[in-house]
Amino acid sequence: MTPSAQAPANAQANPMLEQLRDIHLPDAVSWWPIAWPWWLMLVLLIALICFAIYYRKKNAWRTKALTLLNSFDDSDSVQHAMNCNRLLKQICFNKIDRSCASLSGIAWLSHLDKHVRTPVFTSRLESFAFILDNPNVSIDTDDLTAACRQWIRKAKC
Repeated sequence: MTPSAQAPANAQANPMLEQLRDIHLPDAVSWWPIAWPWWLMLVLLIALICFAIYYRKKNAWRTKALTLLNSFDDSDSVQHAMNCNRLLKQICFNKIDRSCASLSGIAWLSHLDKHVRTPVFTSRLESFAFILDNPNVSIDTDDLTAACRQWIRKAKC
């Protein structure tokens, strides 16, 4: 018997088979639109990237200042102290306030220490305040560099 001859025989045998329709499969599940947790994660990721860019740009001056501080020649202590003083004045003038330009001596050191949580200069480097007026004052360049580095990292600007 051929298949075409079988179909009418089956349809006549069971009339319910004529009412059946072909099975239609549903559409494939799409990945779009995504569920709300994915949206939340996407927003948080974008916010994190924006914060990282903002923080990096905000503190780029610290990296540049530390690079410049490391490039100073510390063989001549007076010249090293003058370079450190100039660097700190530039930072204060540009980032904190312009009133620091006229400060010198202990007032300058207390102004520097006012912008960090723990005093850096007045407690251990008072000779740094008078190095410009009296170049014969001896100062430890390693200690001065460490204090400048600490101040640059911790200054509230």
